[in-house]
Amino acid sequence: RRPDDWGVVPVRAAPVDRYLKARGSDPPRTWVSGLAGHLELAGAGAVAAAAREWYSTAVQRLLCAPKREDLEGDYFAAWLRECHREVYDDIDTSVPEVLRDLAWAPSRSHPRSPEHRHNLRDICIPTGDAAFAELAGFDPDSRTSSRRERVLAKMLVDIFQLRLVDLAAILAVANAVVSGPPAEPVVVVLYAGGDHVRSVLEFWRSQGFGSEGLPGDGFLGKESWPEGESRALSFPAYLHNFGRLFPVPESTGHLSGKKEAVLCV
Repeated sequence: RRPDDWGVVPVRAAPVDRYLKARGSDPPRTWVSGLAGHLELAGAGAVAAAAREWYSTAVQRLLCAPKREDLEGDYFAAWLRECHREVYDDIDTSVPEVLRDLAWAPSRSHPRSPEHRHNLRDICIPTGDAAFAELAGFDPDSRTSSRRERVLAKMLVDIFQLRLVDLAAILAVANAVVSGPPAEPVVVVLYAGGDHVRSVLEFWRSQGFGSEGLPGDGFLGKESWPEGESRALSFPAYLHNFGRLFPVPESTGHLSGKKEAVLCV
């Protein structure tokens, strides 16, 4: 398990003047751009282009509806904490993904009173366009930023970075496949959080890959786990012996002549 503080390092400003450089790139390019460049050199430029298009669409979707599109509920919990503190302090916020879907939340101070319930359905997060317009009107010489402005700025930055992690994972998977021997089956193991895994699966399914022939549509475990329940998994035979994954049905998809099945574990 991760530490309770999530390894947070306090900083006063984002290091916007620095980036991870792709090894050997001249002129220098970012690490993620380098991943796309490797695919293009390997003859898989169409995959790199599709990944770029997916990234742009995914970011725009999240900017247009931060509350609805953030399935983990972190943005909504942060918005309540910074902009509706009286509500945040009076409701159960322990499970953000549940909080995000609630129409009404019972009051902790008056748990049996319907009149003291809090209406969460009507609390919305501004769209990206609205947030950018609001922040553009901020004058740092006249006053300090408000809690609302700070949380909006953090969400705007995070939306681009969140999907950039997904883009990097997509490109890394593709690079792993094209770097293998031609026409040989390839298994790629991706270890990531649920939101990132969903994004990677969304992209590869859009490219024609699927889970045909796998029990339970290739899904193991649960979307959510009750507190205290063991999260140990019993792997099916095809994860004990990757040879059982192949041959993959023709309809599943292909990348540079190598066939693979999409798995969600």
